[in-house]
Formats: sequence, structure tokens, C-alpha cells
Amino acid sequence: MSFTRLLCAFAVLASASSPSAAQQPMARAETPYQPSFTVLRDDISYDLNSNGTYVYKEFESIRINSDQGVKQRSQVPLSYSASLQEVDVLEAFTITKDGRRVDVDRERIVNQQSPQSANAPMFDDIRVKTVIFPSIEIGAIVNIHWRRTQKIAQFPGEFSFIEVFPSIYDIEAAQVTLSAPASLKIYTDAFGVIGGETPSPDATRRVWHWTLPRAMARTPELGSVNAFDFSPRIVATSFPDYQSAGKAYLDRARPKAAVTPSVQKLADGIVTGIGDRRAQAEAIYQWVSNEIRYVAVFLEFGSVVPHDATEVASSRYGDCKDHVTLLEALLAARGIKSSAVLVNLSDVYTLPSVAATPGIFNHAITYLPEFDAYVDSTAGVAPFGVLPFSEHGKRALIVDDGTGRARLVTLPIATTQRDIMQVETQMVVGDDGTVDGSSRVSAFGVFDLVSRQIASSLPKGVEPQVASRVLSMTGQSGSGTFEFANARLLSLPFTYTTKFSLPRQIQLPGPGATAIPLGLGSFSGIHTAFELMGVADREFPIALSSGRREETTFVTLPRSLKVTSLPKPTSFSSTVGRYLSSYSRQGNQLTVKRLLDVNLTGPVVNTSDYKKLRALAEVVQRDMRGQLVYE
Repeated sequence: MSFTRLLCAFAVLASASSPSAAQQPMARAETPYQPSFTVLRDDISYDLNSNGTYVYKEFESIRINSDQGVKQRSQVPLSYSASLQEVDVLEAFTITKDGRRVDVDRERIVNQQSPQSANAPMFDDIRVKTVIFPSIEIGAIVNIHWRRTQKIAQFPGEFSFIEVFPSIYDIEAAQVTLSAPASLKIYTDAFGVIGGETPSPDATRRVWHWTLPRAMARTPELGSVNAFDFSPRIVATSFPDYQSAGKAYLDRARPKAAVTPSVQKLADGIVTGIGDRRAQAEAIYQWVSNEIRYVAVFLEFGSVVPHDATEVASSRYGDCKDHVTLLEALLAARGIKSSAVLVNLSDVYTLPSVAATPGIFNHAITYLPEFDAYVDSTAGVAPFGVLPFSEHGKRALIVDDGTGRARLVTLPIATTQRDIMQVETQMVVGDDGTVDGSSRVSAFGVFDLVSRQIASSLPKGVEPQVASRVLSMTGQSGSGTFEFANARLLSLPFTYTTKFSLPRQIQLPGPGATAIPLGLGSFSGIHTAFELMGVADREFPIALSSGRREETTFVTLPRSLKVTSLPKPTSFSSTVGRYLSSYSRQGNQLTVKRLLDVNLTGPVVNTSDYKKLRALAEVVQRDMRGQLVYE
């Protein structure tokens, strides 16, 4: 199974879960995990030519185990670049559970433009050939034999592949064969499979063969890293190292970033009145972020060559490498050097030891060596120097580090010094127990980006509906609304305010006890920090962001209410973070302060640190349930 199809399959598995599952503590299933389908046979071969072109063939036989499997495998999309590749379905048929063979009619093999192509003529090269299978039901076996011919190598004379056998499915038998000219050096990295280079009957060819013994599925875990990181896989490439792969990308992409007269004019106009070089770089970055619509065409599909910067500027849209190219050209027009950085945008954190490029990399961002800053203009609303969490801590390839050489780097991660969420909430408790209040939220770093993404995704007028939903998800009943700053003003810190009303939230008159209401605060508040900590043990690592959350709540109580006991303050610290809380009262004014630091060494939490985080989570959750006792 190809790397791209693995990512698609895992996305389907995740999306098929309950929409609210990610918001609830996860519990171990009491019934055994049943994969949606079983791979009975997966035979893959590559027949490689010396110029980097090849013929790929796969015969895959899959038994459907569940209704989810019916939905996932009733049709199989095969994506390809029309200019670089040809795709042929050699055979496709269903074996029904009573043993009948039902072939796929040719009219049920549909060739279409990709959704990206339909919305962006610049990318009309991308095609999807979809095979629609008949008689699909639980117990049926879906069989497909297909061929992809690489007519033109993505990089002249070079070749790479990644094949993954996902551990989230039962696999009865699988094998991969690679045949290559003896003159072409091949570098491989195999995990969880048996085999390697074998004797070849043809002295002009070299042959590698790998097999996968019968593999039973492992229960997937919500929030874990991608199955690629722990599944059997084979990686092969002709690139001797990542530096060579970076140079190959640079050689093809850099000419597209030429500073033409129109690019020079555009850059000069963007920075009019700005003298500081970093401020110029930031202004150009913000212009590209705001003005160039992002069309998501992964590096793995189609050509790795971006469009000309002038063409991207004129059309006002482009994929990641087009964004990088235009940004590079505009910066170069002002004498500011930048470089493409290749990275994996998904939840894959493992980097093979051999340089399968683009393969393991499916996204491009920008590095500015003068400011030692990484930026991703495709995020649209990311402040200068702030990367989406999916890129934090990833191993990435700078194709030119400022010296003309490619270099592997580790992208920055969030910290408690830079990535901060601050919430100040004012509440007034009425004589009938109704709580009215407002919050002011200030976000920095990755919290700023997340807040902007949410704010920019909400249509005007739905804020009260979202507020009611957020209140409900936090165990509160009431109404409210949000008022956001302009998410597109990237030069200003992002803030937003909320207003809320919780009818009869507190039982009055007393006596009674109540937890301090959360009200309507941040989307990334303390109460959201440990949503996936419900399981006592995990088999796989999870991705989690570091950062600081500070929340201060001022509560005005009715003068008739007599407080007899406040929650006890909390102080807890470990190697993965700390939590502090305090409760004080002066007259009828109650002040609650809470601070949570999550301080990790990377973007992924291993199983031992998970236990430490869960201990921290239990302290936080217990404190937030603390009771205010009153008469």
C-alpha cells in the first residue's frame, strides 16, 4: 500500500469515529478491535529504468469486515499526474461472500479531474481514476490489479518509493519486488519486513524482494501518531543522501523564483514606507499569506516543479511550492534570501534513514536565514515566524541553508515563553444563581494561530450558536457570543472577547456547594489541554503541544451569600509541566488564578512521559472540580 493511500486510509478511519470522541476521555474498548477490512494479498512490483522512470504494478485482494469497510472500499481512487504518469486498471472484480465473481464494467472506471484541478485551472494536470466495485457487502472480497507508468521522472535520473503495510489492518500476505539497472545505486531502509537484495538471473539488473509475514492489526488510538511511524514499511531511493535530494529540488525550483520586472514592482509596492529589513520580510510574507489562495496539491502528486512566480502572482493562487516560490522571488527583490523547506504536514514523525524525496515530504514552507525564521504562508493566518502545530518538531530539509547546501533540521516546537494563552474573566452571580460574564482572550504563538484559524472559519452570525455549543461541551447551559479581532491583521496580536449568561448556574439560596463556573473563555483553555488523557496506558506516542495557559477569573458574589469554604490551592510540578492555582476572597469578590505549563522536549509524547502527563492532568481536573461551599 503506497504512502499516500495509507494517509488517506488512516484519515478515513479517524473521520469514521464519533465526532465528539476527541472531546471525551478515551476508554479502552471492552470488545476486541475489528479492522474494517483484511488484506488477504498485496503484491507490489517496481520495474525501474536508468532515467528514473518505472512501471509500478499492484494486485490487492481485500476482504470487507464491516459496514465501515464497505464505505471505505466500495470505490478505490487512483490519483496521478496526466503529464508524468499513466494509470491502467488491468483487472478489477468482486468475489461475493457466496463465491461469485462480479467484474467491474469499464464504464464503472471513472476518470475525473481532481477537486483541486476543478477549482484551479493551473492544476488541470491532476487526475483521479476511480474504480467503483459492484456487490460490495460484509464478507465480499475486493480485488484490483492496476499499473502506473511513470513516463517522466519527477527528478531526472532519480527514483524513490515508500510502501507501508498499515498495522491498523490484518494483513495475511504482502510482498514488494524492485528490479533496477545494475548501474543504478539504490539505498533502502526496511522496517518490520523480511528480505533485501537477492541474486538476479540477469547480470544487467539488480533485484530486491521483501515479504511481510502474517500481521495482526493493532488497535488504533485516537490522537496517536500516524500508523506509518509503527507499521512495517519499505523505503528505497537512488538519492545517496538528503543533501543530494535537496539539491535536486533546488535545481528544478529555483529558476521559477526569478525576479522579473513585475515581481520587482510588486515587492517595492508592498514595502513602501518600510525601512527595517525584518519588517519588509514580514510585510511581504503577510501579503502572500493574505492574497494568494492556497490550493492543496501535495508534492507527491504531479510535478515537483512550481509555477513561475509571476504566474502565481497574477493568478492569485497556488500550492505550497508556488507559495514558497513567489515568497522567495518577492524577498529576493528586496535583497532578502530565503529557501524552500520540505516537511511532512501530516501526523507522521518518523524520517527514514534514506532520502525518499518527495515521498516522505509532502509540503513546502520557507526559511529566512537572515532572521533564522521559518514561515508557512499557506496557513493563511499564521503570524510571521509561527508554524502550525503539525509542523512543530518535524525533521525537515532546507534545500539551501544560506550556503548553497541542503541540510536536515528540526523545526522549532512550542515553548512556555513564546506560546501563551491568557484569559481574564469577569463574572457576576445574581440573587437567583444566574451567572453573567465576559472574557478577554489574548493569544500568542501557536495559540494565536489556532485562535485565528477558528475565528476565520466561522461565518458571520453563527457566533451565538458556537458559544452555546462550547458551553454545552463544558457542562454548562446558557447563551453567549464571541467578538473577534480581524484574523487577517497578522502584524497585531490576536485578541477576542466573549459574553455569556448561565441561567441559575448556582443553586441559590443556599446552603450549597459549586465548582467555579468556567464561563466562555478560550478555545484552547486549561480544560481542553488533556482531552486525550483518559486512557491509563498507551501503546503509541501522541502529538501534544507545549505552552502556557494563564486564566484569571473575578467573581462578584451576591452580598447575601456567605462563603464558608474555598477550594484549596494547588501546586504541582514534574518534568513535563506544572500547575498552580489559588483562591482568595475579599468581601464579596472572589479571585481565582490558574496557571498550566506543559513543557515538553518535542512534539511527540512517548509512553513513559504520557504517564507523567496523565498525572498532571489528574491534578488539573481535580482542582477544577474544587467546591466553593456557601450558605
